[in-house]
Amino acid sequence: MHPRHLCLLFMLLVCGCMDEPDKRTFSENLDIEAELAGPVINEILYDPLQDAKDAIIDQPDFVEIYNAGTKGIDLTGWSIADEPNRTTGRSSRYYFAPQGGANVIEPGQYAVIAAENNGLNAGSSLSASYTYLQAGIGAKIFVVAGSKTFSLNNDGDSVRLLDRNGTLVDRVAYTPNWHNPANSETKRISIEKFNPLMTSDSPMSWSSSTDAEYGGTPGRINSIYVAPSRIEEILTLSPNPFSPNGDLRNDLLRITVKLPADAYQLSIEVYDAVGTRVRILAGGAPAGPATLLSWNGRDDAGRPLPSGSYLVTMNAAGFSGSRYRGSQSVVLAR
Repeated sequence: MHPRHLCLLFMLLVCGCMDEPDKRTFSENLDIEAELAGPVINEILYDPLQDAKDAIIDQPDFVEIYNAGTKGIDLTGWSIADEPNRTTGRSSRYYFAPQGGANVIEPGQYAVIAAENNGLNAGSSLSASYTYLQAGIGAKIFVVAGSKTFSLNNDGDSVRLLDRNGTLVDRVAYTPNWHNPANSETKRISIEKFNPLMTSDSPMSWSSSTDAEYGGTPGRINSIYVAPSRIEEILTLSPNPFSPNGDLRNDLLRITVKLPADAYQLSIEVYDAVGTRVRILAGGAPAGPATLLSWNGRDDAGRPLPSGSYLVTMNAAGFSGSRYRGSQSVVLAR
């Protein structure tokens, strides 16, 4: 399936949550042409942790694909390739599904493609680096023999998925700034799609993996996955009122922020009835499109605040240039 068959529509609707007035909620609508859907590129690790001088097993770079269609696809003879050389027109091409293998990827199934000199998954650097793969999680693992790594450039390259006839199925032309800018170090961290059905060749569809243990999620759902949704409130507070009196019932206010797919810096503050700021819950913290915070009814010094009405404000700055803001009142009842 070519990305042109998938249309991602962000329609920002009514009431003041963006810098533009009268916009408050959003609808994310993935227009899927099911009969044309098929494998798409869903995750890439192009800058693995590899150092011959340390005692840590070298990570492989990998490409993950996902079958977004409604029927199984036989990947026999398929390949991945990098960007053709501008001078020679040649590219490195890796055939990952040879004849005679179990090469069908079922609907909703992940496939991980990595390189290993001996072409075996057992004991490979992929299974050693992502130990959960050793238990078998239902993903297809394709190991390309004769190479220890793919030729994916750390300063930007493209990954192309080609069928058995060499026809382009999907393409991702990434650059390092597709990572979340809040990350000071991106080595060993993959880039993931917010949703497999989003356009592959767009920086708006990708950000850094937030998986703290592995730095990536090959073979399983992406750590930054955002489900398709219809009109949702950007900022919601629950329960309202809340009563932080220690009886274990409604003691915490849950603050939920849901934004379009992007990487953000998020600020959430609480003001009392006369407009004095009493609590900073997030002060420009890195965040994804979905965030859940809680407030215990105390100020920044840890002192319990009196009963009354409070205003919770949210400001989010997307690294793509988007801006969202909103506010909701909440009653604190002791």
